Amino acid sequence: MTLVAAVLVLVSATGRWAEQREIDQKTAALRQAAEVNTLGLRGIVARHDYLPYAASRHPDITALLRQPANLALVDKVNRDLDALQKASGAAVIFLLDTRGMTLAASNWDTPGNFVGQSYQRRAYFEDAIQGRRGFFYGLGLTTGIPGLFIAEPVRSAGRIVGVLVVKVGFESLETAWAKSVAPVVLQDRRGIVFLSSEAEWIYRNEKPLGADDLEWLSRHGQYGERQRYEPLPWKIQTLGKGDAFSFKARLGSQEREFLALSTAISELGWKLTVTSDFAEIREARREAQAIVALLGALLAMGILYWRLREKRRQEQQRARTEREQREKERQLQRSARLASVGEMASTLAHELNQPLMALSNFAVATRAMVGSASPEMLVAALNEIIGQSKRASEIVRRVRSFINPQRGSYERLDINAVIAQAIGMLQAELQRSPVAVNTMLAPDLAPVRGDRLLLEQVVVNLVQNAIHAQLDQPPPERRIDIGTTDHDGAVQVTIADHGPGIPDNQLEHLFTPFFSTKTEGLGLGLNICRTIVEAHGGHISVGHRPGGGAVFTLTLPLAQ
Repeated sequence: MTLVAAVLVLVSATGRWAEQREIDQKTAALRQAAEVNTLGLRGIVARHDYLPYAASRHPDITALLRQPANLALVDKVNRDLDALQKASGAAVIFLLDTRGMTLAASNWDTPGNFVGQSYQRRAYFEDAIQGRRGFFYGLGLTTGIPGLFIAEPVRSAGRIVGVLVVKVGFESLETAWAKSVAPVVLQDRRGIVFLSSEAEWIYRNEKPLGADDLEWLSRHGQYGERQRYEPLPWKIQTLGKGDAFSFKARLGSQEREFLALSTAISELGWKLTVTSDFAEIREARREAQAIVALLGALLAMGILYWRLREKRRQEQQRARTEREQREKERQLQRSARLASVGEMASTLAHELNQPLMALSNFAVATRAMVGSASPEMLVAALNEIIGQSKRASEIVRRVRSFINPQRGSYERLDINAVIAQAIGMLQAELQRSPVAVNTMLAPDLAPVRGDRLLLEQVVVNLVQNAIHAQLDQPPPERRIDIGTTDHDGAVQVTIADHGPGIPDNQLEHLFTPFFSTKTEGLGLGLNICRTIVEAHGGHISVGHRPGGGAVFTLTLPLAQ
């Protein structure tokens, strides 16, 4: 199911990518088409833009405006305008007086000529008579033929005496657009389509017109006597990014979808929209999705075949793995036994070091006293040897017990007494160093449950570590502070030295087996201490003593 879902997601993503890629390519093509059509429109306008200005400067034009009743002059101007119209390719050229009446026109000798007609209501006349160049596209009031009217004021002696108008037709452009595969649309500043390859869309508007716009259009007769402008039958959709958009429209008996791009022709106040069939974009998306779906199906078949082979291989491998696993388990059990033996051996070596050293010292002392000491002194020395031998035997038994807690010898203990006994055992070493011990033992502490010998060994180890930590200090500064206190239903023991302290990067490794800060150390003492304390249900930690040095804290639960 995961593979199927992944293929479906990939098919969908590929379809979107292919669609967007096709949109980008077609948008680039539409942009080129818009540039070509815009250049064509501007070229038509530019080709005739100079005519009104040039013709208005002719002396006969100003003369006729001063003498409108001079028939010979009227005839001459008519013929001159006719010749200029044929040479330039303009539709019509005509001359208006200040009332908007036509005095002369290039079509003077044709039916429906402009001579004697009033064009006062036209916007291009209003602009020109006020001294501005007029641009106006609309239906001809006389002929009903649409065109672009370019008007230029005629000046004489610094004042406006008339208006010269050139009408330009877009027949060549309409012919070219009629051959276009996809619709092309030209709109005025109000959004009304006035030129299009689709006749159904002409004189339809992009958005509803207000009363002021409708009144202006009617008063100037821009599109004849039309009173209503139906909305364009477009259902526009944005595409998320870029300036292209899509729309659906019914052409004839079928609904089609187009990709469209609009370009503003600011100097004329027009907007050109070129389109492309969106069906090609949909087809590109479907083709891409079909290819990815086919590849996904082939991939799924390959994966299924691989899984079947892999399943058979795994079944064969599983039998071998089980045999190897049983063999590894036997080897691991043997290694675990060897590791346990090694740990016990290391622990015994560490813990027996003290009583064995004591035995050696007492034996050497006894030998030195033979022949010179009294029998009582010899008996006392031999008793010490016997005591240390028993202690060594007890350590062996106790080490086995904390490795296997069920064998431990637990009793209710006064932790202050345990500490006092441990300090007494270390008196010779404390005097030899020398190191002073300061005890702050809380009286009437509740008893703890534990093994006396093992807890004494913990205290001995920690005190010895504190002694060794201060050997580089001047003797007056060597001191060990030992304290006990009640702490949340438990007894807490602190052993602090005044040495250099423990670096922060060593604190977390301090209780790790075989990690030691002493060159001659085995790295087992603190690990053994933690094992003993945890076997008693407590915990041990280390930190920095305020003022310098290290402090170890033991927390032991109370006896129930």
